[in-house]
Amino acid sequence: MDSLMRGVRESTPAPAAVVLGLPGVLLACCILVLAMASAAGLVPTAKDYQLTLAEAAALHDIAEIVRLVRSGADPRQPAPVRAGMIREERMVVTPMTAAILERRVDVIAILADVGARIRPDEVAQYWCLAQARGDTAVLAAVEAQAPRPANIDCSTAPRLPASNE
Repeated sequence: MDSLMRGVRESTPAPAAVVLGLPGVLLACCILVLAMASAAGLVPTAKDYQLTLAEAAALHDIAEIVRLVRSGADPRQPAPVRAGMIREERMVVTPMTAAILERRVDVIAILADVGARIRPDEVAQYWCLAQARGDTAVLAAVEAQAPRPANIDCSTAPRLPASNE
């Protein structure tokens, strides 16, 4: 009987061991609950933020550009771009403007393919914006959309909707 009682006493954890192990057990339980809530789609901190077409252009997200256009987004329409993506402040720009500002040459071509080809009346605006970026590849991509007029005066060219909202 003494050996049986000794075995029971030896397998019973000391109060200090229980106290020291409790935080780890609680943390594991919290992680398990959060994982189950996340799998069920119940995590309130997870945001499903939808990119605008201009943000997708700035971020070089070609798949999102195509998806948004297929779902009805207008590739010529100015859209908000959150602060920190292009500039420190929030902007409202066209997807083409966002692509030029971020030097996304392949996005410029994709935008043209999905309906945002630069029109002759916009060439001076976009060319001056590309010129200000100082990237010859961006200039070439803009000029591939429409031929550059012989004399462009960027100081008098109409400004694109690239200002804050």
